[in-house]
Amino acid sequence: MSADPGAALAALAVHDPERGVRTVGLEGLQAFCLEHGLSLPQGARVAVNQALMPLPLLKNLHALSMADQAKLLHASVLLVGAGGLGGYALELLSRFGVGRITVADGDVFEESNLNRQLLSSADNLGQNKARAGAKRASRTSPLVSVEALDFFLDESNLCAALGDVDIVVDALGGIRFRRALRVAASQAGVPVVGAAVAGWTALVGSELPGQTGISTMWTGSDARDAERVLGSLAPAACLAASLQAAEAVQYLITGDLRLAGRMLHADLSSFAFTLYDLA
Repeated sequence: MSADPGAALAALAVHDPERGVRTVGLEGLQAFCLEHGLSLPQGARVAVNQALMPLPLLKNLHALSMADQAKLLHASVLLVGAGGLGGYALELLSRFGVGRITVADGDVFEESNLNRQLLSSADNLGQNKARAGAKRASRTSPLVSVEALDFFLDESNLCAALGDVDIVVDALGGIRFRRALRVAASQAGVPVVGAAVAGWTALVGSELPGQTGISTMWTGSDARDAERVLGSLAPAACLAASLQAAEAVQYLITGDLRLAGRMLHADLSSFAFTLYDLA
């Protein structure tokens, strides 16, 4: 890389008078990265550090500031699960421009996933969910890095997965492993944003290390009872994942969790939204 990457990027920049910001297009950023031996995610970080907004992220402004976007591009998220919740969460986190996302799931797609899982399709039945998510993100969000762990996380590999992570998004489909994930994350000093879906209902909450909250709900032994009784619908999964992504991004920008020690209960059959204190 040259001693002054800002100068090299400045030659590619275009001023956007409506938003009062300088932008760089994907083609120009790709050329810059090729010249300087950088990946696109690295180039995006260089750009925002030089107050240049990459065009794929332009409409994050002004809901996010340039400084906010820089924080996101330098952030790291561990997403556990790439099914109903995880597929939507990955889509949103990557389109936000969260710089490094590790998505872990050892499961494969089956036909019963097609009603609600964003990453599933008739063409990828039998394929690993985490790898499918990383493949999609490489097409839709080339400015971020998504690493696929095509295996289930458990007590034997959680510590390694939690290394250098800013926040965990728990998108597991059951409850059996959630407690182990909470314990490991708390020991690693990493907050967790969790959610669950059953029928028309979505539950979302978050916990700081050492704090209780939505994990107090994970007390049953059978991870699929609620889904068996109530089904699993796309609107509830999409809503829950959207709230998880928003909570995670707010934390990465501000350092605060809006739902720490609390749980938002959303019933889409009656459009009733209730916030509970659980700590």
